[in-house]
Amino acid sequence: MDFQGITSALLPILSKVLMIGLAVIGAFGLSYAIYRKKGGKRKLPLKKGITVLLLIMWFGIVMVLTTFSRGQNFEGWINLRLFSGYLSAWHQWSLSEFQLIIFNMLMFLPLGFLIPLLGKRTRRFMPVLLTSLAVTIGIELIQMISRRGIFELDDILHNTIGSIAGYLIMNAIIDSVEQRKLAFRSAGLALCIPLIFVLLFTSALAVYQSKELGNLSIRPAIKQDMRGVEVELSAGLPKEVEPASLYVSERIYDLAYGQEIAALVERSFDLQRKEGNRIDGMNRIWSFVDRDGIPYTFNYNLMDGGWQLYSEGDRNSTLSEEEAAKHKEFYEDWMLSNHILPADAVFSIQNGNTLRWELSQPVAGIAQNAKDFAKGMIMLVPPSEGQQAPLDLFYAVNENKYVRKVELISPAQAYEEVLQGNFNMYMDLKKGDVLRIEQVDLAYTYDSKGYYQPVYNFTGTVNGEQWGTQIPAM
Repeated sequence: MDFQGITSALLPILSKVLMIGLAVIGAFGLSYAIYRKKGGKRKLPLKKGITVLLLIMWFGIVMVLTTFSRGQNFEGWINLRLFSGYLSAWHQWSLSEFQLIIFNMLMFLPLGFLIPLLGKRTRRFMPVLLTSLAVTIGIELIQMISRRGIFELDDILHNTIGSIAGYLIMNAIIDSVEQRKLAFRSAGLALCIPLIFVLLFTSALAVYQSKELGNLSIRPAIKQDMRGVEVELSAGLPKEVEPASLYVSERIYDLAYGQEIAALVERSFDLQRKEGNRIDGMNRIWSFVDRDGIPYTFNYNLMDGGWQLYSEGDRNSTLSEEEAAKHKEFYEDWMLSNHILPADAVFSIQNGNTLRWELSQPVAGIAQNAKDFAKGMIMLVPPSEGQQAPLDLFYAVNENKYVRKVELISPAQAYEEVLQGNFNMYMDLKKGDVLRIEQVDLAYTYDSKGYYQPVYNFTGTVNGEQWGTQIPAM
């Protein structure tokens, strides 16, 4: 989840949290007034009372964001691999992943910021550290037990760092107020954590920019534990392979291209943009309406350069030959004039109502050839009568430029990576599982800089269920 997604989840609950907070304040104030009227002598400082209420409201918001807003989709998952979040963000080169690391720190910053205001005892470092650890571990346990999240060591680390950063900021403020001048030592300590992470992310960016090729999201952040896993091999594994071609597509991870296509469909089909684009993982999404107020969604995928324009409507009506020919001519002219349809695309009609253009290339040809090529497909459901924009236009064509020949590891060497657990898998393997590898094929995938890299596809079964993974071949 990125900052925009977090904000979208946070805004609807802020009013509810505020109302609950005001109700708590009212109840608390009334109770305290009754207590004092009946002779109670203990006074509650206003600052401490406000701090306690702010901490309660903060905890409520955190519980909603981390637990109650999620479905019960997790089955007691535990991730005790420290820094696995950094590896995941690096392999995917994902802004959303980096933002999640930062957000996990910012989310706990108010805790460390407010605790010192409760009294002199809580102004010390150790009470803040122990309280922060207790709260974040408690939240992680609640997530795991309720199956609404994963117990992650990375989350505990980042939550605690965020709380300590808040404590150091408040400590610098209190010291400066007491000394009636800027407390340089405290202010310097408060800047340490932000500066460390700025240096960390700047260094990562510098290393990434210095590399020719991008990162591969198929690389795992966490290795599989292969102890007790039985691996059966029924596929042939050559020990030597020929070099393969490397390609690059300029449309991968190119947000400017997505914006250009969004503007093209808006202009071509007389649509009106409702709002700025929003972010959903690797997708950038725009919302449109046509002249009749019918909503359309445009979705651009950064990872593969594909995009889709779609709306709700009847997709089941069958096209006559005359209608199909008319739509084919119109949309082919439109795509050719805007240079988004390769001339050698093969046309067909699918399911009686979908126009389809396809460019297929066998993997063996891709690996052996040393020339540019286009690959992919376009599927289009024509609009209802009276509308201009198609009901659904799915575009997944990439033009790949030849770069050079590259040396590959052999399938036998890639198999060793599987035996070591160095592969991605949604559900972790466990002791007693039977992993059967039935086929190993050369394939291609895009990296984070748009290079079309050769990989090995491993397919087979896990405990009889279909399974597959990819291992980098370079």
